[in-house]
Amino acid sequence: MKIDVIEYFDGSQKLIGKLVSDETKKGKQPAVILFHAFEGLGDFTLNYAKEIAKHGFIVFAADTYGNGETASDLDGCCKLYAPFAQDRELVRRRAVVAYKTLLKNPDVDVNKIGAMGFCYGGMCMLELMRSGENLRAGVGAHSALAKSNLPTHPIKANILMLQGYDDPQVPPSLLQNFGDEMDNADVRDWSVVFFGHTKHSFTDPATGTYDPVKEKEVGREYNEISAKRAFRYAMDFFKEQLT
Repeated sequence: MKIDVIEYFDGSQKLIGKLVSDETKKGKQPAVILFHAFEGLGDFTLNYAKEIAKHGFIVFAADTYGNGETASDLDGCCKLYAPFAQDRELVRRRAVVAYKTLLKNPDVDVNKIGAMGFCYGGMCMLELMRSGENLRAGVGAHSALAKSNLPTHPIKANILMLQGYDDPQVPPSLLQNFGDEMDNADVRDWSVVFFGHTKHSFTDPATGTYDPVKEKEVGREYNEISAKRAFRYAMDFFKEQLT
């Protein structure tokens, strides 16, 4: 597996992504943009990108924070995320610039691109879809579902959301508004899968190690069974939509 460091820019802000690909494959290939959670583009996201790439996709792990910044404690994660939580236009712009960067890769089939994100990264994925860009598939895991005041353009991709039923940060009660948005955006095929007895950030084995007490209070908990199922569901969806 080949990993290339990709430097790209949002205005003057340098972003440092990682492109994961199988160097033995030739010709145009389907691709997935992977958006990190609130800790930044660290080991979890890169390892996930490697696993996706094994299924026949070029994977661009995007850096939405800039300069490849990451955090290893809860306060640091929240500090990195805070400006984006308050500025959905910035979130959308960083997501779109990642997509346009991937379009420049000569090995990517520009008509077979999907995106996936975790938590905040799921918000990035949805904002990219809401922008109306030409993507085929979007997958979110324990994602922020609520839309902002930005316009939702007709969404060209089909959408799969993988959520924890016991996630207090994104409770099932938000599904009605999300479903209405998907229907109003003319999404041809959208689905939400709820995993029972599953909380926020369930895909990352490091969940609960940043600050066990605070993380328990806000409902962050790794769930190995749900994480493995979510990966299988995501890969099945991408293969169906992009290959």
